[in-house]
Amino acid sequence: MSITTETTQSHSHIAAQDEIDGHGVDTVPHLTSVEFAERYVAKNRPVLIKRALADSVAFKSWTFDRLRQQSGSNTVLLKDWRPGGEILTRQSKIAAYLDEIEQYEVRRAAGDDRARRPAYLHDMPLTSVFPDAAAGLAAFPQNFFPSWYGASWTDFAQFFLGPSWSYTPLHFDCLLTHNLFFQLRGRKCFTVLDYDQRNYCYVHDWRWSAVNPESPDFDMHPLFRHARPQQVIVEPGDVFFMPSGMLHHVRSLDAAMSLNVDWHTKSSAARGVLALTQGMPLKNVYYNALIAFGLWTGAGRDRIFPYYRSYLNYVS
Repeated sequence: MSITTETTQSHSHIAAQDEIDGHGVDTVPHLTSVEFAERYVAKNRPVLIKRALADSVAFKSWTFDRLRQQSGSNTVLLKDWRPGGEILTRQSKIAAYLDEIEQYEVRRAAGDDRARRPAYLHDMPLTSVFPDAAAGLAAFPQNFFPSWYGASWTDFAQFFLGPSWSYTPLHFDCLLTHNLFFQLRGRKCFTVLDYDQRNYCYVHDWRWSAVNPESPDFDMHPLFRHARPQQVIVEPGDVFFMPSGMLHHVRSLDAAMSLNVDWHTKSSAARGVLALTQGMPLKNVYYNALIAFGLWTGAGRDRIFPYYRSYLNYVS
């Protein structure tokens, strides 16, 4: 099976925004862990690190074909957003889902506008599809994360797979974690806004925005005229950092495979616990409290993770 990761169709309304990439979101060829912590994490500034995965086994060998061979029989939960914010879910074997994606890409490349886009696979434990994740990502410096996460930081990673043009609506991450997003195959376009702009974004259900930033309806959402969205194209091998609370809308430009890690520093974990007073759901506060307890008391990661594990499949 071969899934094309660069579509031939035009993405004009995205491409027209490419010049925004890097204005307000730094793009760098390299960062040390100290530079990352001081310039970006401590200052809540996003950054795109180009080709940060280039030396990793994961980038070199985690292909769609390998996914099929290694985990094709796994049953996964696919998600589809409907108008009004409802999330529809269904189950599929990974092999059958890859077949759906391939057939869709072939039809779309042939100009078939009636081809129905498959649902999206996201937010599932990375190690459930790539059990060798720690070895595959060993080339990425573990000290980009607080030392508490250790060499097993990949246990906290979530996996994403979907066809071209699949998307996640504008939202911020439900625990107010920092987010490192790793692109393995295909390209994605992120439309991002700082957390302090959420009042322009008509947020509901704690973290979801009613606004489509790709085509905003200013009659329905007039406050969004004051927002300052930026677009960032994340290419294969890139790593994109979004600080705590950053709103993001994500559009796949190609059939894409990605992973991310939601992670806390001591300060963001404390903020996540205190967010109960701002409307954060109690279950989210529970997960934040677990990480805060580990970071602030030094309780071992292995003691905390069994209670946190369910977050990796959390639908919210």
